[in-house]
Amino acid sequence: MADGKRVGIVELARLLELSTYTVSRALNGHSDVADETRKRVLATAREVGYTPNALARTLRRGRADAVAFLLTPSPAGLVDSYFLPLLTGLDAVLAPAGYALLVAGAAPDEQEIETLRRLVEGRRVDAVILTRVRVDDPRAAYLRRQDFPFAMLGRDGDRPETPFVDADHRASGRTATAWLAARGHRRIALINTPAQVNGSRQRLLGWQEGMAEGGLPVDPAWHRCGDYTAESGCAATRALLALSPRPTAILCGNDEMAFGAAGAVRNAGLTVGDDVSIIGCDDIPIAVMATPPLTTFRTSLRPFGEILARQVLALLNGETPPSQLGVPELIERGSAGPAPAEAS
Repeated sequence: MADGKRVGIVELARLLELSTYTVSRALNGHSDVADETRKRVLATAREVGYTPNALARTLRRGRADAVAFLLTPSPAGLVDSYFLPLLTGLDAVLAPAGYALLVAGAAPDEQEIETLRRLVEGRRVDAVILTRVRVDDPRAAYLRRQDFPFAMLGRDGDRPETPFVDADHRASGRTATAWLAARGHRRIALINTPAQVNGSRQRLLGWQEGMAEGGLPVDPAWHRCGDYTAESGCAATRALLALSPRPTAILCGNDEMAFGAAGAVRNAGLTVGDDVSIIGCDDIPIAVMATPPLTTFRTSLRPFGEILARQVLALLNGETPPSQLGVPELIERGSAGPAPAEAS
């Protein structure tokens, strides 16, 4: 139509002087509509720019053919490089199965729940995938109350009824600490991701276990939390370097914070890998190009995305898929090495 307004089925039926029932049957190719009538309906629909009502179609069919990926943005951005391989893996499985992947971003707490309500109660998606899962996550609690299919990248506690895929952050925290202790480090700090995220708590436990296994003291001042950004890693490292004695090694909860930590070390006139060792987590593509290249943990996120997608498809088929826990691989590069001689 010339004014650009959306033309729905009621307006189309009025223009054709037919019932909405007949127009709907013609548009959907039912054989009980005369061929001449069907052709006239289709021609008029093209002419006036008829747009089907997606919500009505969803209600009729009982499904939306879409899966929501609910992403809580970090200060670093809505979809940073960490999530791109995961999204690729999700789409590689969901698309051939006929499902679109909808990425929905929302600030924590109230806005996230409101976003979920629109998606779930508005029947816009068939399932949800949660990320950056917190302990006793309110989003997971809402979805359980709604009896709505969902899977998680991470865990919100010991709840076997909800499938998840997660890296074993406890194991990586323990492994990194043991690796550093074996190279003579006794003052090993941790700059963790936000404390309310379950993976952060797991990493903290691993760090504490690694320190205990190495017979090393733990100073509470050596544990800081950032917000995933390089800026927060830099600020936490400045505070750590101001301690006396200062840590000789820093384990970071992600690579972005490790980059910030490295910048703070250099700004203090120290050498990364010699005076202060730094280990990151995630092995994002630019980690190998850092100066020096970043020692970090690698988790293959595309396979994680594929597993999450298969879990969702199983849930939609009425099945209960198993959860999976992956063990990250330590990638040794130049940012971490033996403790400086004066620190022994």
